[in-house]
Amino acid sequence: MIKNGILLISILCLLSGCVAPDRAIEGSTNDEQPIERLTFQSLTYTWDESSSVSDLNAISGNQSTLLLWVGASCRGCHDWTDMLREGIENGSLEGISVVSIHRYPAFEQTDDVLARYVGNDSEYPIKWSMMLPSEDVDVINLDSGLISDSDLYDAFLNPSTPTLQIYHADGSIVPIDHSYWASWEELQDISTQMGLLSGGR
Repeated sequence: MIKNGILLISILCLLSGCVAPDRAIEGSTNDEQPIERLTFQSLTYTWDESSSVSDLNAISGNQSTLLLWVGASCRGCHDWTDMLREGIENGSLEGISVVSIHRYPAFEQTDDVLARYVGNDSEYPIKWSMMLPSEDVDVINLDSGLISDSDLYDAFLNPSTPTLQIYHADGSIVPIDHSYWASWEELQDISTQMGLLSGGR
């Protein structure tokens, strides 16, 4: 019995980096909880490797922002990062606001995340902000200004990796049904939801 328990815990730890390449968002929403307007602060890196403690709502400014929850070893995350970067660089995603959020601080080292995503010499360089919250970061309810009763992951609908969400300027979160691997067709649909495209391009 004890052996089986230890084996189960070991397997769960090994599977922390990614979800199966099916529908990445499946099972990550919670319809029973009321929608909250939320933000949090954490160490944040920009594409040029500068860092500061930043607030998610302040980073998003007055526009809807695409959140990409990532892990250092998550291949689907690398794929979505590359497609987003290429779309921004070639102008087909002009005006899109993106923030990546590291999902697994308990299992992955900050240096590994930076080596994957931050800086021109990284493997999958971002052109936007990368937030690295701790597991116990305070989540702030924007309506009350108080710390939310929910932890970070419950508050943000239990994201796996990769998970894409729309974070509106008012701090509300909209889950997105998407594939594990990056899809240009899905990304165009997301852009339309964010008000960036009136139709396919």
